[in-house]
Amino acid sequence: MEFDLSRVAENIRMYRARKDISQRELARLTHSHPGSVFKWEDGSVVPGVNKLFAIAEALGVTPNDLVGWTAKN
Repeated sequence: MEFDLSRVAENIRMYRARKDISQRELARLTHSHPGSVFKWEDGSVVPGVNKLFAIAEALGVTPNDLVGWTAKN
């Protein structure tokens, strides 16, 4: 599996939109700065592992959903 930063950025944007919360609200839920959320969503910064788990929890998805990895049967 290959890590794709643009996919992570796209997935964070998509799941945040589905949850209908603002960047500011996601920042509050993940104990982050709103500017960090902007950078995650534009793909200029990749969230660290702990932050990725916090984002996933806030959005009601798994870290694998955010990274775009799926289990192969």
